[in-house]
Amino acid sequence: MINNYLKTAVRILRREKTNSIINIAGLMLGITGSLILFLIVHNGSNYDSYHKNKDRIYRVVTSEKTSSGESYTQGIPPILVSAFKEDFAGEVEAATFTSYRRNSLIGFAKTDGSFSKVEVSQGVAYAEPSFFEIFDRHLLTGEYASIENPNTALISSQWAEEYFQEKDPVGELIKYDEELYKITGIMQDYPAKTDLPIDLMLSYATIKKQKESSQWGGISDSDNCYFLLNENASIENLEAQLPGFAEKYYGEKESNGFGKNFIAQPLNTLHSDMRFGNYGSKMPLIAKITFLVIGLVLLVSCCINFINLTTAAAVKRSKEIGIRKILGSSRTQLISQLLSETFLITFIATGLSIIFGEFLLKFINPYLGVDLSFNLGSEYIAWMYLIGVMILVTLLSGLYPAWIISSGKGGKVYSSTSFEKKSGFSVRSSLVVVQFFISQFFIIATLVMYSQFSYMHNKDIGFQKEAIVTLPIPINEQTDTIQNESVMRTLKAELQRLPGISMVSLNNAPPSSNSVLGTSFSIPGKDEPISTQIKEVDGDYIALFELELLAGAGLSDLDTMSGFVVNETLAKQAGFEDYNDLVGEQIDLWGNKMPVTGVVKDFNSTSLSKPVEPVILLNNLSGFHSIALKIEGNSFEQNLTQIQSKWEAAYPEYIFSYSFLEDQIFNMYNGERKTSTVLALFSSLAIFIGCLGLFGLVTFMANNKTKEIGIRKVLGASSQSIVLLFSREFTKLILIGFAIASPIAAFVMRMVLKEFAYQISLGPAIFLIGLGITFVIAFITVGFRSFGAAMANPVDSLRSE
Repeated sequence: MINNYLKTAVRILRREKTNSIINIAGLMLGITGSLILFLIVHNGSNYDSYHKNKDRIYRVVTSEKTSSGESYTQGIPPILVSAFKEDFAGEVEAATFTSYRRNSLIGFAKTDGSFSKVEVSQGVAYAEPSFFEIFDRHLLTGEYASIENPNTALISSQWAEEYFQEKDPVGELIKYDEELYKITGIMQDYPAKTDLPIDLMLSYATIKKQKESSQWGGISDSDNCYFLLNENASIENLEAQLPGFAEKYYGEKESNGFGKNFIAQPLNTLHSDMRFGNYGSKMPLIAKITFLVIGLVLLVSCCINFINLTTAAAVKRSKEIGIRKILGSSRTQLISQLLSETFLITFIATGLSIIFGEFLLKFINPYLGVDLSFNLGSEYIAWMYLIGVMILVTLLSGLYPAWIISSGKGGKVYSSTSFEKKSGFSVRSSLVVVQFFISQFFIIATLVMYSQFSYMHNKDIGFQKEAIVTLPIPINEQTDTIQNESVMRTLKAELQRLPGISMVSLNNAPPSSNSVLGTSFSIPGKDEPISTQIKEVDGDYIALFELELLAGAGLSDLDTMSGFVVNETLAKQAGFEDYNDLVGEQIDLWGNKMPVTGVVKDFNSTSLSKPVEPVILLNNLSGFHSIALKIEGNSFEQNLTQIQSKWEAAYPEYIFSYSFLEDQIFNMYNGERKTSTVLALFSSLAIFIGCLGLFGLVTFMANNKTKEIGIRKVLGASSQSIVLLFSREFTKLILIGFAIASPIAAFVMRMVLKEFAYQISLGPAIFLIGLGITFVIAFITVGFRSFGAAMANPVDSLRSE
């Protein structure tokens, strides 16, 4: 019986070619879009779920309550790990420390005794043998305990093959930060879905003394503590003891609750909890929900298309249905036949969506930095999703048309007029309104996001960013500090003498950067500490970046701290409305009491999605990791060879690189920009699906009004008036859709814009532009088909009747 249904379905599809092609195209686009979005969400889920003890693995993270609110970081003082294991010996089975390194330069030993230099963006970390007691990362050769010894390392199978080819890497030497490490084992490659992407594991014992020398004072985002909870222990009980643990080592909190605290973060939240960073990428829960909703909306939109086109074409099938009824077909048989037609169309559309989706992924993967594919051979989840989509789309698209078409009785179905009443214009109109609502919502959302990012890109951020180039300053943690400082000072002087360079500054980061050093300080007479960012800079920093001094003076070009320059926000939080009153006041930072020498105008130290935070500028030559050059005119390319020569003379073991500050700031918004582009892409899909539906509906309207159009033409109606006849009905539906979409889009986008500290205002212009775009798209779609009907010879139109 199923075979007979499918044979009949194929025959019907051949007969109704135009309708079938439009339906298949609409379903293909909707299924493709929803499947890609599902893959994006699936790719960002279930991270580190392969560890057998995943439910007992946690990370210790830090929170701090200050007068400006609660701040969070995944970093911990390195010394915390040993104290944590000792104080929670009954609750913690194992604890380990990791310190991740990005943008690393590694030297791999060659046969002649020299080292080939390779620059990697990620994959390097210092760790302890206890790492393997917590995480399931197996060794192919070697022993876990080998990295307990200083200057030893484990390498992943992938890196071993890539950098040593056929040679066995065990026993070979590598160079990192001018230190030699002996490879003692090969690790299994880490899976794609992990927030611990480590290819080279260096022994923490090599740098442990230096890292823990700061005791409880220093915190870096790269320094993390993971622990495995004892099977018989309660995480709630451990969490209840963490405030006391923090007070033990940081001192009692103030009476108002200000101070540091520690939190136990479950492993399965590392990839979605936006309060804390990690060693890989992140996908917040709200992004997953948004993508899934958009995918569902695309499916609903293509189903609406199918319903509208099928019911609009149903009049042509009234004779067939009537004959089938007269010959004894039951309603159940008719519904089954019509659903089989829908399933066949859905099946074809699904097959085409896989092909089209693979084509789109060639562009999406490199843009988003992911590796998505329709790997139906091994990804059972993709099969499950496709089967579920086919069933869902078949039922959503087919049930209503099948119910309507099969609802007549015998000869009554034979009457087209009778059927038009059955099909219900109001239902079809409502579905078209839903499609216009979807299209206009997406158009408005895309316009809002585009306007927001344009605003952020062009906003004054409080400092000079044009014509500034930054070069890295390699810092060897094991090298003598005085030697590092001497090399830096010499390099600055050498670069300053080059033509075309007007100013040079040593610093730890530009004014606006993703690299943030945070701490808190106290000021005499104030009860609560103030959380602040730290910029370690030399005396030329303020002038080079053109920060505006509002009170006092800048910093002297000294190698050590002699005073502090603060920004307006810090001055206000410290309670000084007149900035001159703050100049000369003492600030207690890291046990150093120094005067405030000046106050600069606020500047954005991080992304514009965040508000201006308190900032302290201070001299600290040992903290410099970058050198900034201010370029005159177009002289940089001309002097690049000399700049490179000077830099390589100072750091011969490293690879020269540079970047323009404008590019760095532009790249800070990569995540938001990519999200906006994905939204625009799938908005376009939704709009195009709607256009296909409109085109199909106008086609059937034209077919049904062939005689009416011919008579109007004979009576002298112009082609423009006939096109208007078609457009008038859709104008009303567009306006209804706009009336529904506008307030909902305004509400949703206001919620989205709350994530940005600086945001555009949602004036009427954006909504009117969205409405205008919808009209243009709809009229082009409607006009293209209706104009062809209007231009037809009326004699042919009347003859066809």
